Formats: sequence, structure tokens, C-alpha cells
Amino acid sequence: MDLLMVRDRDTGRFLYTERLERRPGETPWEYVRRSVRREAQIRDRFAGRKGVQVIVGWGVGSVEEFLRSYPEYGPGQRAGGD
Repeated sequence: MDLLMVRDRDTGRFLYTERLERRPGETPWEYVRRSVRREAQIRDRFAGRKGVQVIVGWGVGSVEEFLRSYPEYGPGQRAGGD
């Protein structure tokens, strides 16, 4: 299971999260293609907002699990090149 997240860089708050799961009968290649397309759709949706970053957490099932692995993305942190 993977997680698609949109994070406000200034506050560290997650504005949007979505779980990405492989569908029954879907090949790994089909899943990757669908995941990349969905990520592009979310990037387009949030493109006009400044200070927002789109993150894909591969192999995590929740924001909490992601933050345990990458605490630099937690509240008040400015991860991602700022």
C-alpha cells in the first residue's frame, strides 16, 4: 500500500491524503502506471498553490507511519529543499 500526500511546507500540515492500493488482477506495471497518473492529477490540482509539496510514500499505509520513517516532514518542519 502506498500513500499520496499533499503537505503545506510552512506549517507541515497535510492538506490531502489518498491511499493507493493495487486492484485485484492488476499487474505491478499497471499499478505503477495508474499511481503515476494519479500523482500527476494531484500535482495539477494543487499546482496553483504556493508552498505545497506532493509526496508519495511508497510502502506506507498511513501518515503516522510515514512520519515515523521521515520525521523531517512533521509539523513545523521544512523538508524538501527549503
